[in-house]
Amino acid sequence: MVKGLLRIGVGPAMLYLIAGTDRAVKLQREDMQRLESDTRKHVEEMDEEELVGEMERLGIELISLTDDEKQIVMLASKYVLAGYFILTNNGPS
Repeated sequence: MVKGLLRIGVGPAMLYLIAGTDRAVKLQREDMQRLESDTRKHVEEMDEEELVGEMERLGIELISLTDDEKQIVMLASKYVLAGYFILTNNGPS
């Protein structure tokens, strides 16, 4: 099974698709940098449980996804589930 998170920049925030699901986490870039600095680990190297735990510990709140971002997650999740983005960094031709 493909695990981890896929990072997508969305304006001033980062959207992390959770591999193997149709869910995502949206963070301010500053919060992402704080997480990475504190854990000494890139956010996309964490699994969902670890990310949520670290966010709670540091008092970082989720940002609501826009309707467009929800569409991105739904469309991209098909490829993340298949492993295309995580393993090849692109979708099928």
